[in-house]
Amino acid sequence: MSLFSVNTNIGALAALQALDQNQQALTQAQNEVSTGQAVSSAADNPAIYSIANTINANISGLSAVSASLNFGAQIVSTASNAIEAINTVLGNLQQTVTTSGGTGINQTTLQAAITADLASINQFAAQSTFNGVNLLTTSGDSNVNASNFSLNVVQGLDGSVYNVANQATTLDSSASTLTDALGLTNLNVINTATSSSGAEAAVGGVQVKFDNNLSVSSFIPSATIGSVTGTASTDAAFQITTGTGASAHTYSFEFTDDGNTTPFSLQTLQNSSTTVVAVHVNSTDQSTNQISGALITALKSNGFGVVQNTDGSLNVVGSGVQSATFGTVNAGAFTAETTSGVDISTLTTTQALVTTVQNAVATANSIAANLGSASNQISGIQNFTTSLSSALTAGVGALTDADLAAESAKLTSLQTKQQLATQSLSIANKQPQSLLTLFQGL
Repeated sequence: MSLFSVNTNIGALAALQALDQNQQALTQAQNEVSTGQAVSSAADNPAIYSIANTINANISGLSAVSASLNFGAQIVSTASNAIEAINTVLGNLQQTVTTSGGTGINQTTLQAAITADLASINQFAAQSTFNGVNLLTTSGDSNVNASNFSLNVVQGLDGSVYNVANQATTLDSSASTLTDALGLTNLNVINTATSSSGAEAAVGGVQVKFDNNLSVSSFIPSATIGSVTGTASTDAAFQITTGTGASAHTYSFEFTDDGNTTPFSLQTLQNSSTTVVAVHVNSTDQSTNQISGALITALKSNGFGVVQNTDGSLNVVGSGVQSATFGTVNAGAFTAETTSGVDISTLTTTQALVTTVQNAVATANSIAANLGSASNQISGIQNFTTSLSSALTAGVGALTDADLAAESAKLTSLQTKQQLATQSLSIANKQPQSLLTLFQGL
């Protein structure tokens, strides 16, 4: 092909091609500068665009998780504030029932104060509703306006949830109000002797004392209790009777020695009027106090209130406790025994009232601890969610964000090249005109 052709201008074609390529690069650079992204569409980089979109979807999901956690944190905080107020009321209530033991005290006045305090407890619990969720009372509470009584907080992109249970029903599945769950329902300082209606005191209880004559072996199946010497087929048992008449029920707390080398079965007395509870102990490495602690745990897990006094004795209340006996179970039969190591007595009305309220205070403290743990758990998940969202956002930026400093330098270079290409095209377009000089003078 001739370099001197008016039909084909090679120089102009080369300049046009360079100008077109430069314009495409300039357009891309301008797009990156204006959007701040090196990959803003699938055409820029299909693989990176797909990865970035997936991560962006996860970031949106984490935003929803964060919103759920924020709601959950406020719900738990509302319940925590309420239980703090309830603890204050319980302090006043303990002062009131302790006063009831004094001579010349007007029990009617004290009962009015107790009734008001119990109403306040239920009112605080019922009002601790946030976003339709109440963690301190149940749907059976006539004062509550809530649609949910436990909390599920979305804690992860997989949809997994963190649950905060209703504190009242966790304590007592049959409870209608928080005072029911705390064992304070119908708390009454007016006893049979002074009540004009003849109503019995609504609380009862027993005190169990273990003195220095009681050894660890007294709790285990081979125990010698009174005149009865146990064997591997005999269980030492602590029995509590609740209620009276047709509503009477027996709880048989039978000590099973996990450290006994001879396996044995629980000597069950289970029937419609008796509940058998195994108290697991280990005579090889546990002290009497530790075994007593095992009994406390078993009692509490069955709804009884237990307070351990400074002398180590136990005050047991709740569920209408009437009496208690220590003895042995053999061949499905219980034998009540007396031993110098165990002294069981009935609590006075005041003792039972104080113990009931003390147990309620301990239970309310447990609720506060549970809510505190839930708050810490939610806070920890919130922090992790925030960190994860930040990491994913940074990751998307690393994949798609443009280096504006580099793009600025690139843009300057391309603009210069564009000017040069335009000048080159102008020169190339003038080249065919030089051929006219060959034909001058003809």
